[in-house]
Amino acid sequence: MALQLNNDLFDLLNALDNALSVPDAWQAGLDFFKKYGGNQITYTHERQDGSIVFLTTLPDWWMIYYLENDYASLDPFIDVGRAYFKPTRFDTRSVNLPISLSGPAAQMLQEFAETGSSSGFVIPTMAPSTLKISGFNIANTMEKQEFSQFYNDKENALVLAAHAVHQRCQELDPQLSRTDVHLAPKKNTSYPLLSPRERECLLWLCKGMRNDAIADR
Repeated sequence: MALQLNNDLFDLLNALDNALSVPDAWQAGLDFFKKYGGNQITYTHERQDGSIVFLTTLPDWWMIYYLENDYASLDPFIDVGRAYFKPTRFDTRSVNLPISLSGPAAQMLQEFAETGSSSGFVIPTMAPSTLKISGFNIANTMEKQEFSQFYNDKENALVLAAHAVHQRCQELDPQLSRTDVHLAPKKNTSYPLLSPRERECLLWLCKGMRNDAIADR
């Protein structure tokens, strides 16, 4: 098995070297991940403008639903990718993730399971950061114990493959702007302008003045 795995990794690297576009590199990655049990595979990358792009084998109905409900803003897989560098296994039935889940995030996980994704890996492909996210979600329909046994000696190879595909995609099209992707737009973080009175009140608050004293001014 180890020899076959090494040969398949070598074949993947050769295919990536010959890839002339992100779709070529993505297909090379899919061929590898599917051979090693991946049913639903997603590559997530955050652009410099804050929008998030997805290359995925997930069904179109799910991605439409995901984007319409702005699930990128609460996606626990994205939160895991921001907080951790090592791969994180997950099980949508028991929701065993190393982060606290809000009610909407837990609901998203339950709905995600309807795509045929019950167990999987989140594999970040860059250092933890609140500003950027990039990584893979590789999932399948295995039960938790079956999944753990199947991937026990394959996890490192999946991580190497994920990083290799990510690196080649970045070399070919860093922002994935020339590639057909699903796109979660940048969140609106603009704030309304404050009136002169509001700015004055904030200034007094910063200086420690009590609310009733500010109201009397």
